[in-house]
Amino acid sequence: MLLIAILFNLLSFSNSNYKDSSLTVKKIIIDGNYRTKEGIIRRELDFKEGDTLQASSLKKRLEINRRKIFNTSLFNFVEIKHQEDSSSHKVSITIQVQEQWYIFGYPVMDIADRNFSDWWQRGHSFDRINYGLNIIHSNVRGRAERLSLLFVSGFTQRLGLSYRFPYIDKAKKTGLGINIGYNTNNTLAYTTKNDNLVYLKTEGILRERFSAAISVRKRYKFYDFHTAELTYNVNRIADTVAKLNPRYFSEGQTDQKYAMISYGFNYDMRDNVVYPLRGKRYELGLAKLGLLPSDNIQELDIALAYSRYFQLNKKIFASIQFKGKAAITTGNQPFYNVRGLGYGNDLVRGYELYVIDGHSFSLTKANIRYKLLDRNIILPLIKVKQFNKIPFQVYPNAFFDTGYVWNRMPQQNSSLLANQLLVGGGVGLDFISYYNMVMKLNYSLNSKQESGVYFSLTREF
Repeated sequence: MLLIAILFNLLSFSNSNYKDSSLTVKKIIIDGNYRTKEGIIRRELDFKEGDTLQASSLKKRLEINRRKIFNTSLFNFVEIKHQEDSSSHKVSITIQVQEQWYIFGYPVMDIADRNFSDWWQRGHSFDRINYGLNIIHSNVRGRAERLSLLFVSGFTQRLGLSYRFPYIDKAKKTGLGINIGYNTNNTLAYTTKNDNLVYLKTEGILRERFSAAISVRKRYKFYDFHTAELTYNVNRIADTVAKLNPRYFSEGQTDQKYAMISYGFNYDMRDNVVYPLRGKRYELGLAKLGLLPSDNIQELDIALAYSRYFQLNKKIFASIQFKGKAAITTGNQPFYNVRGLGYGNDLVRGYELYVIDGHSFSLTKANIRYKLLDRNIILPLIKVKQFNKIPFQVYPNAFFDTGYVWNRMPQQNSSLLANQLLVGGGVGLDFISYYNMVMKLNYSLNSKQESGVYFSLTREF
C-alpha cells in the first residue's frame, strides 16, 4: 500500500508539473505603434490570446517573434516582455516598439559604376554620379504599404514609380506590387574586354529602357514567401552601339521587346535581414524571358541560393553562403542579358574591379565575425525620438570566397578569368547603424596576387 501511495504521489507531482509548464496567453498589449496598425504587428506573431505556450521555451519563442517584428523594417527598436500569473497559469505579453520615420524625401547621389572601387579606379569623376530625389513612404495608411517615387539625372536618367500592398486579403497572406520604370543613358558599357567594362559616351541617348511589372506575393507560413511577377520590357539602343557590338541585342538589332514571367521562393529565418548573425535562408528563382513568338529573346534563368549563420560563442559568429545561376538560351545569349560575376553582391571579394561574363556561375562566401561594439548612442539635443537613439555596431571580420563562371565563348570578349576557379579572401571592418545602414571596409587579396582596399555602403528600406 505504501508503494502504491508513493507511485500515486509521484504521478500527481508529474502531472502537476506538466500542467504548470503550460501558460495560456491572457492578453497581448502593443505599445508605441502610433502609426502602424496592430494587425501588421499581430500578423508576425505565431500565437494569439487564448493560445497555450510552454513556460520552458517561452523566452526563446518570444525572442523569435521579436525578430520577426523587427525584420518588417518598420521599427527602430522592438522589445517583448511578459508577466506570468502562476495561480491561474496565464501570461500577459507586452510588445513595445519604436516606429521609424516613415516618409523620406532624400537626395539621391550614387555612383553609376558597379561599386565604389570600380568608380575610383575609373578616375572617380563626378560625371559618373547619379543625382536626384527619391521619395519613399514605407508605411502608407499604417499598413506597411510602400510608395516609392524616383527622379534621377546625371550619368543615368531614371524615373520610377512603385507601390506595394503587403496584403490584399483578410488572412493577410497575399500581397500585390506594381512597378513602372523608365531610364536613359548617354554613357553606356557596350561590351567587356579582358574582364573590364568598355564604355561609350555621346551627347545623345545611347540606350533607353521601359518596364512595367505586376507581382503577387503569397505567404503561407511565417518564414516562406512565394512571388510571381509578370513584366514587359522595351529596350532600345542607338545604331552606334549596335555597330560596335552586334551582340548587344544579338544580330545587330537595336530593339529588344519581351514579356517575362518569374517565380521566386524565399525561406528566410534570419535574426536580422540587414546584417544577419544567426539563422538560415533558402532561395529559388525561375524566370522565363520571352513568352510570345514575337519576343526578341527566349531564355530561361534558374538561380539557387543557401545561407547559414552561426553563433560560435558570445561574441564570435560565422556564416557560409552558396549561390548558383544558369541561363538556358536558344543561340547566343545577348550581351545585355549576360550577368556573370562582378555585378552587385555576386562577386568574389578581391575581384571587385572585374566583371566576368558567362551564361552560368557558382559562388561561395565564408565569413567569421567578432562583435567588437554593440551599443546605443543617445543624442539628447535631438528631440525627434526616431533619430535621437542610434544603434551602433562594429564587427571586425575575415572572409574567404570562391567562384567559377562558365562562358561558352570567352574569346568574344578576351576573358582571362572565365572558366577557371576564382579565389579571394581578406579582412574587413563592418559598421551597422540605424535605418538599415551598413558600411564595409575590406582589404582583399585574389588568386592573381592582386590586393586592395575596398569600400561599400548599403542602405535598405
